[in-house]
Amino acid sequence: MKLNYTFLFLLPLVLIFLLDNLFMELLAPNSASGGGTLISSSAKLIAGIAIVYSALFFQRMSVPMKWAFFLTALYLFGLSLESYYKYSTFFVYPHVFLKVMIFFYSLFIYTYYKGNNYVKMHHLVFFILGGFWLNVLVVNPDALSISSFTHHERGVHSTSVYMLIIPFLYFLTQYFFKAKWYSLPMAFFVLLTIFFFQHRTVWVCTAIVLGVYYLLFRFKTNTPIGIGKILPIIGIIVAGALASSAFLFSMHPEIITKIMENFSDIENFDKQGTGSWRYNQWMSYLPFIKENLFMGMRFEGFELPIQFYRDDIDKPVFEDGYGHFFHSFYVDVLFYAGLLGLSLFLWQAFYAIWKALRVKRLNENQIIMIAFIISGFVFGISYILPAYYYGILGLTIVLLEEDEPENISYLKEFAARKKRALLALKQRLVSH
Repeated sequence: MKLNYTFLFLLPLVLIFLLDNLFMELLAPNSASGGGTLISSSAKLIAGIAIVYSALFFQRMSVPMKWAFFLTALYLFGLSLESYYKYSTFFVYPHVFLKVMIFFYSLFIYTYYKGNNYVKMHHLVFFILGGFWLNVLVVNPDALSISSFTHHERGVHSTSVYMLIIPFLYFLTQYFFKAKWYSLPMAFFVLLTIFFFQHRTVWVCTAIVLGVYYLLFRFKTNTPIGIGKILPIIGIIVAGALASSAFLFSMHPEIITKIMENFSDIENFDKQGTGSWRYNQWMSYLPFIKENLFMGMRFEGFELPIQFYRDDIDKPVFEDGYGHFFHSFYVDVLFYAGLLGLSLFLWQAFYAIWKALRVKRLNENQIIMIAFIISGFVFGISYILPAYYYGILGLTIVLLEEDEPENISYLKEFAARKKRALLALKQRLVSH
């Protein structure tokens, strides 16, 4: 029996995924919040590895990605000089440095897979699903009850549920492209899981990603979506709705009430639910962001006293001296690094989108990845983008660069050289 070891090429990406609470709770189950200190120290260590690896294999990068590396490294170098000038140390507040260092995650994954692109999408999908359900069953088993749903005790973090969009799109794509019988039920199962854990931002991202996915499928592939593929989807939706109405909702009418509350919170995000909490936090820091819009506050931002107060006790929400923790990627980056820091991320993300728009036809993996990357622009409004997002971004750019004419010509040239070498070896063997 011949074993397939290609799953080993997933390990660099797994290294980034392990920084999510989903896996940290499995690695450190007895630590509060999945081991916050462990996540922080691991993130810095991996960032250091990412910088060194990207620098060592710099020549693998395309010209736009070389510029991405150069500009990000230049910003980090300037930050180090400022740190030394003001505090006599090159690395005064790691919390601030990590706001920029995290952009090297995508450069690291990009550089690695640019030279070793043997990763299989199904390996990534089942790694995510395996890790998710292992966490739910071992660490958060109480989250699977009706009571947890109606009391909004989600158990699983938003970033952990957000990564389920990748398996959802994978199974949906398997159904449309390859018509595998199990793919559609699996896609609905993952979608139901996303719905059950009630992270409203992930709901919105899933809805948006479906719209993006349809547009990419419609205009960037030659695969038609016929009525034969639509009818089973309609059938499952109708059957699920009837079964839910007849059994689940009739026995637990509080579920309907909870669902209506969730949609009301989405509609009135600035007045109720956790959305109002985020909105008040944004408004508390908006004056500082406006005053330092281009460069951000950097180290002064870290030292700034907490500006976000709880009205009920008139005290700061967070403790001073540990930096500021925002529930928005945009607020976080703009506060610490300004538009200049945000542009470092946008350089890579927009490059991926631009590549997708230029390619005449996208394959299934490219569609899954670029749709997920676009959803990050919405997820980042309410949450910090997870570390694995940058890993997916790096892999997405590799997949999109595969079809470039220069890459194709290089592969043809490599195949020709290999063929000539084999013929020469065969002739030597015959002559002997």
